[in-house]
This record gives sequence, C-alpha cells and structure tokens, in this order.
Amino acid sequence: MAPAVVGIDWYKPGWVAAALGAGSEAEILVGPDLEELVARVPGAQCVAIDMPIGLPETVRECDVLARSFVKPRHNSVFMTPPAAVLKASTYEAANELALERLGKKISKQAYALGPNIATVNALAERDARIIEVHPEVSFRALAGTPVAWPKNSWNGDAVRRSAIQRAGIVVSNELDEAGGVPVADVLDAVAAAWSARRYAVHEAKSLPPRASRGAKEVIWY
Repeated sequence: MAPAVVGIDWYKPGWVAAALGAGSEAEILVGPDLEELVARVPGAQCVAIDMPIGLPETVRECDVLARSFVKPRHNSVFMTPPAAVLKASTYEAANELALERLGKKISKQAYALGPNIATVNALAERDARIIEVHPEVSFRALAGTPVAWPKNSWNGDAVRRSAIQRAGIVVSNELDEAGGVPVADVLDAVAAAWSARRYAVHEAKSLPPRASRGAKEVIWY
C-alpha cells in the first residue's frame, strides 16, 4: 500500500497542500498556518515543502545544482540568501550584508521569504518527516526531460499536468477549499507530494547526490 504523504507550496494568502494516500487522487488543502495544515494529515510519513531548509554562510550547493538540473528553467530556482542576510531588520540592511558576503544584492522577493523560511525551519527542527523539495526539480524528474515552458504558460501547464497524470496521480477538475488557488501552485504542491512519496519509500534522489536522510541544505526529488 502506498504511504500517506503531503506536498506543500506557498502561495500569497497561505499554504496549499496536496495529500496522497492509498488511492490515486490527491486531496488539495489550504490554510494560513503551516503546522495546522500538516496536522490535517496525521498519518503522513513524509511532508515535502517548497522552501529552503538549512541556510548557508554564502551559497548553498543544492541551489547551484538545482539550477543546472532544471535548465532552461534555471531562473525558477532562487539562490537562498545567507542566514544573516534574511535575519536583517530591513531590506537595506540585508543588502549591505549580501554585498559583503555574496558580492551582490538580493531581490525583495527573496528577502520577503524570510518569515516563511523561518517558519519551515522551526517546524523541521521539531518534525523529522519534513524535507525540502523544489517543484521545478520534481517536474524535471517527472517529465524525464528538460521542461521548456514556464509553469504559468499554456504549454507549461499542459506539460506539468501530463507528467502528473503519467505518474498515476489524479487531481480533480473541481476543488473545494482550494478552488481559488492559482493552478501553478496546486500543481507545484502535487509535484512536491510525488517527491515525498519517493522519499517515503526510499526511492528519492537528492541534490547534492547521495545525501544523508535528515540532512539540511538538500533538495529531494
């Protein structure tokens, strides 16, 4: 029997989760509180989240490898800023530190993710089921070939839906609580759940390769 797992992605109002159980259909859930959302699937053996777990002093190797792995979609993988940069009290102060450590500034989008990254890392410290994934890495593995189209394009959506279907995962055409979530975020959560299932049954691969289970600064797929 397939293990119960969860894949989670952030979208602007909160978090969207795809729960996979013994059947083929993904249950799509949403909520503003990450820990409460995870608790809604109490039997999950793995929880895969699209958010960095483990912050670097400078640059994370897994981010560099992920950018190479997903080409031509490399711009979809942002380089995780150092911990000190994300903890800076203002965006201006963060950029001063970024210039010192990285030789360049960071985007406002990257800095704004600081609270979410802190939330995920704090939860991961308490819950060993939580792993880091990146949907574009998962979709690259699912498709078996580089994905040429961005996720918000017509062709990109079709490629990703087809890859999910070939994996035997069904997503209803009509969702209840997640009906207003952007399509790309729902698909990202499903791709994360696919990686979570592979991790739960010891079939997942990692960036960097052959990483130890439970290690930080590792992207699983």
